[in-house]
Amino acid sequence: MRLLPESPRNQRFLAVVLLAIVLLLAYLLLVHWWFVAPHLALRQQRYDLAEQQYRYSELIRRRPQIEKRLEDVAAFERDNQAFLAEEDATSAFSDLSERLKRAKERNVEAGSRCAIQGVSPTSIPNRDKDVYQRVSAAVVMNCEAETLVKIFYELETGNPYLFIDRLVIYKQQPMFLPGAKAATPATLLGVQFTLSGYLRQPGGKPPKAPEL
Repeated sequence: MRLLPESPRNQRFLAVVLLAIVLLLAYLLLVHWWFVAPHLALRQQRYDLAEQQYRYSELIRRRPQIEKRLEDVAAFERDNQAFLAEEDATSAFSDLSERLKRAKERNVEAGSRCAIQGVSPTSIPNRDKDVYQRVSAAVVMNCEAETLVKIFYELETGNPYLFIDRLVIYKQQPMFLPGAKAATPATLLGVQFTLSGYLRQPGGKPPKAPEL
């Protein structure tokens, strides 16, 4: 069995092909990996450094604009009334309590009934994603429905921003008057909720409930 072609022309063609393969292998082993590949890597590094230099030069050129934007943001934060003005959770809790009392006093009309049964500091679990520190108060009230809606509206639409959640409303048991044939329907609602606001401080894990 013959492996080589018989004609001289085919033998020359095969020799050329083998020579090309040998030259290609020699280039890959002796030239490319030792000279060309390092040069390409250096050229890529040079491109990367040039791109970084361009970005840094752009930042330097835009430095006055960036500083002006930062000053504007800082001024906005200072004037932002969405946060509680106090510096710590204890003072902020007292402020929440006072705001609740004032909202109740402004919205209770003559002849209507509404009473704050209790306000105590609390914390809401699973608030690790809060950007700012959250201060919360647990509130228990007995109030007529119409008055309660007005109080909630005033609290949640004013400044600073306050939030009402974990709301539980239940109808109080009717009261029996002496000598009455039927029960007098109750007009008050029992309400439990959490009133919260934010301090201008970094958040994270919820702070411990402030001590009274």
